[in-house]
Amino acid sequence: MAERDLIQQLDEAVEAMLQARSFEAGPEVTELARIGSQLRDLPDQDFQAKLRRDLATAIRDLEKEQKNMSTATMTGVRSGYPALLPYLHVKSAAGEIEFLKTVLGAEEILRFASPDGSKVMHAEVRIGDSVIEMGEPDQVQPMALHVYVPDVDAAYQRALDAGASSLGAPTDHEYGERGAGVRDREGNFWYLATAQGAHFVAKGLRAVNIYPHPKGAPAFIDFLKSAFGAEEIARHEAGGAVVHAEMRFGDSVLEMGEAHGPYQPMPSMIHYYVPDADEAYRRAIAAGAVSVRMPEDQPYGERNAAVKDAWGNTWFVATPKSA
Repeated sequence: MAERDLIQQLDEAVEAMLQARSFEAGPEVTELARIGSQLRDLPDQDFQAKLRRDLATAIRDLEKEQKNMSTATMTGVRSGYPALLPYLHVKSAAGEIEFLKTVLGAEEILRFASPDGSKVMHAEVRIGDSVIEMGEPDQVQPMALHVYVPDVDAAYQRALDAGASSLGAPTDHEYGERGAGVRDREGNFWYLATAQGAHFVAKGLRAVNIYPHPKGAPAFIDFLKSAFGAEEIARHEAGGAVVHAEMRFGDSVLEMGEAHGPYQPMPSMIHYYVPDADEAYRRAIAAGAVSVRMPEDQPYGERNAAVKDAWGNTWFVATPKSA
């Protein structure tokens, strides 16, 4: 938006328009004034006044719509973060961070050690428009993630050089991307991909997307709809199995494919920002999840709760206190 607010811009534009002078304004005002300029030669002063009022009303409606859209986009989400974040449980957060920096160009955001310095309690790295969280609990829990990179061949080789093992060499796929797979030293699966087209990230997805392999994907999809209000945006079946599906959670997408062959269930730890953590907790329990931790305020600025679904995934539903 320009430095002057829209109503002031409109007032100046209409005044200039009625006096047949040139004016400068933002695109919204310019378009409305352009329509009005076609009528500026009408001599009726009452009509001119009405024109000013009608255009002002249109501008106010536009401002209200823009404000509502902005509020809807940000409600319940930590500023600068997506709605869904994977939370890796690893033996060595330091080692995993270095792996992600080397292979995916990750940027370390923060790292908190335990009071005695023996463990990394929490760490975060940013990859493109996505964030990965991690910690060093007693039990390691590998996850599967679909990650878009500018050059999948180069990323695949960097991963192997950094100690990962291959799940599949780079291959062109009929669904419009070139993909490869690696397993890092912590056991996490990384499905590396470069989308064809104008951008290396597929339309509608993020740089990093959680990709579980549930047994009984249709039932899992139904659970996500009931528990979290997720929207099914894609489902592809073959031989009676869901080979690929996508579920939208706000500004993020969770992908999945039915467990098969080497791709067996890898329960995920998922940090999910919602408008109301208490309501999300109640809804998940009603849909069949079991409670891990009831909603409570946290010292780091969130109110959150945790539930586990029937497929072993743990969901940390959270609402920033400032939201």
